[in-house]
Amino acid sequence: MTFAACQSGAGSACLFNELVQLLYVTFFVQDAGYGDTDLIIYARAEAALERGLQRAEVERLWELEAAELPLFQAVLQQADRQLASAPKYVHADARDRLKRFAASGRASPLRSAASRH
Repeated sequence: MTFAACQSGAGSACLFNELVQLLYVTFFVQDAGYGDTDLIIYARAEAALERGLQRAEVERLWELEAAELPLFQAVLQQADRQLASAPKYVHADARDRLKRFAASGRASPLRSAASRH
């Protein structure tokens, strides 16, 4: 529902935050060995969210661009596959990583992962 709201112009800061969390938790679960989405998809989705945040500051419109929607569809599909295949502890560990990242002040967890791959 979050994704649907953000693609139809009914998004909000809270819903964008949910998309950020989805993006990073999905990435962290994949980083633990459960997923095969190309890292560039995560990076482009992250950049799309940044652009959306910048637009929201100026236009007060919390919406994803139509051209960016396939990126989030790919992440959502990966997240669905992970829910079916990854053990619960992997998802819990990914949420813990998200909390640590949020407290770290770093701009992106993807940049350090890109240097490892």
